[in-house]
Amino acid sequence: MSTRKSLSRSTRSFALTPMAMALAMMAGSALATTTVYTLDAEFDQGTLVGVNHTAPNNNQLQLNVGGSSFPTLWIANAGEDTLSKIDSNQVAGPPAMPGKEVARYRTWFNSGTHAHDAWNGPAPSRTAVDKEGNAYVANRWFGGYPTILKILNNTYIDRNNNGVMDTVVDTNGDGSIQIGEMKPLVDSNGNGIIDDNELQDERIAWAKRVPDGAYGGGMTRFNGLARALCIGTDGNLWVGLYNNAEYFKISATDGHTIAGPVATGGYPNYGCLIDDDGTLWGASWANGVLLKITNTGSDVGPYPFSAIGVPAAVYGLALGKAADGSTNVYMGGSCSSYVQYNVVTGVTTPADVNYCTYAVGTDNDGNVLVSKRDGGVVKFNPVDGSVLWDKGSQVGSSDSRGVIADANNDVWQVHRATHNIAKYKGSNGDFLGVLPVGYEPYTYSDASGTAALSVTTKTGTWSVVKDGGATTTIWNKVAWTANIPAGASVVTEVRAANTQTGLASLPWQVVSNGGNPSLTGRFLEVRVRLDANTNGQSPVVYDVTVGSAAQGVCDVDGDGDIDQLDLSLISRARGQTPTANDPRDANRDGKIDPADVKVCIPRCTRANCATQ
Repeated sequence: MSTRKSLSRSTRSFALTPMAMALAMMAGSALATTTVYTLDAEFDQGTLVGVNHTAPNNNQLQLNVGGSSFPTLWIANAGEDTLSKIDSNQVAGPPAMPGKEVARYRTWFNSGTHAHDAWNGPAPSRTAVDKEGNAYVANRWFGGYPTILKILNNTYIDRNNNGVMDTVVDTNGDGSIQIGEMKPLVDSNGNGIIDDNELQDERIAWAKRVPDGAYGGGMTRFNGLARALCIGTDGNLWVGLYNNAEYFKISATDGHTIAGPVATGGYPNYGCLIDDDGTLWGASWANGVLLKITNTGSDVGPYPFSAIGVPAAVYGLALGKAADGSTNVYMGGSCSSYVQYNVVTGVTTPADVNYCTYAVGTDNDGNVLVSKRDGGVVKFNPVDGSVLWDKGSQVGSSDSRGVIADANNDVWQVHRATHNIAKYKGSNGDFLGVLPVGYEPYTYSDASGTAALSVTTKTGTWSVVKDGGATTTIWNKVAWTANIPAGASVVTEVRAANTQTGLASLPWQVVSNGGNPSLTGRFLEVRVRLDANTNGQSPVVYDVTVGSAAQGVCDVDGDGDIDQLDLSLISRARGQTPTANDPRDANRDGKIDPADVKVCIPRCTRANCATQ
């Protein structure tokens, strides 16, 4: 636990004259500007996901009291083999629509057209979202090899090294992605596998078969049907194959198969979620059983399995917290709206009001959401099972397959038959409109990160981009003051680039409290992640400090440009030992020599390194 430092709650900027800065650097004093984020208005300069600076107290960062979701929804379009990315905070139109489709990604070769129904071909369906907002989608693959894809939320992989993110763009700005706006995905070598060099959309990190070809001597699962997908406490994936009644553990980093198969007693798998104890809870459609696999955080097992009898067949799943802190599993797939199972007491409780349903979910307050099969949404109080609001279908008979809460706690319903999603006001169920997506959307698993942020791992982030004003800015300090309960954590990561758009292609670098990230670039992005302990206790971050050095690389005299005077100062210092972040040690090799002059010549701010 850390104690709070006494700090003036303001943004501090200290400026020195060029000569003073140069002398300070040579004396080892590197700070020229320091910014402290500590007031509500200063925290508002950044982006908050799952954290706030007002409840229970102002002017500090803490995890939301209830649950959290991302403002982004990921909707699998089973009939055209694509995945839609929806921004629930934006609006599109005319005509007015309650959200905006900002991207759509192909999950198979030459996809994007209305090729088949939801139960043929690749037919992506199950999704999972990690605590960074990245999405994973499973091609179930009827008559093929189950395949998982990872789509990055706010980063990309610059595969062609052109410094630009090559990805889908809504070129006409209509809030709906057309086939011509998506990046191609072509099987260039005809091997029937999505190879890395065939991924043209740089938001797609990887695509892998389950299990991958290198696992178990080339083990494959043709027509295994990937009908369960969830994220564990260690951030890795579990994929359940329906026809084979087994699970595999998959690396979230590169998609390789870590472990498996884990047999599920002959019960087919039909959806899964993992709680904060690392226990996997699985659905088994047409069977009155709840599947349970423990020890999922291990890469080597064992993975004990058991089947728990419940009153009805299980289709959709959701997790929530009971009043005593234990986990409740909510199961859809019957005509009792949902069945609640308490993992501590082992008691199953059917809902008081009966609706036939496929999908269930939970919102950020822990209320239970039910998607009626023929359309319409019901919200239940999880404590006594009472109905908070009940709304009928707004789009007719639609074969509703999903119900999702967004970051504002509004509710989205997925309509397969009408190829759209509908939005309801979370507080009272008022209908807010319909947004078209791809053909036959079929997503009833976690599509907005509710599980990752609120149940599996109680977590959230605050991030901010700081402009250093010059491309030669050296970022040499990141610090914070926090109160961290036992078992909780605060993790801070940074990255720097000379343009804000350039940040997205760079990896994050973890920095210790008060540490020197030794990064150079005009813009520094800082991301602070708060992780609760297993009792749900949140860390509290009182302030975040970002500091930059007096000069950038090569600007020895600190006058804001690089010219012959700087080159001369470097040359005359040959053989000297550089100080921390010394602008004379341009190549950062720990010595000052002619190689540093060579590095600085191309950085001169005027032709021929002229001084005027």
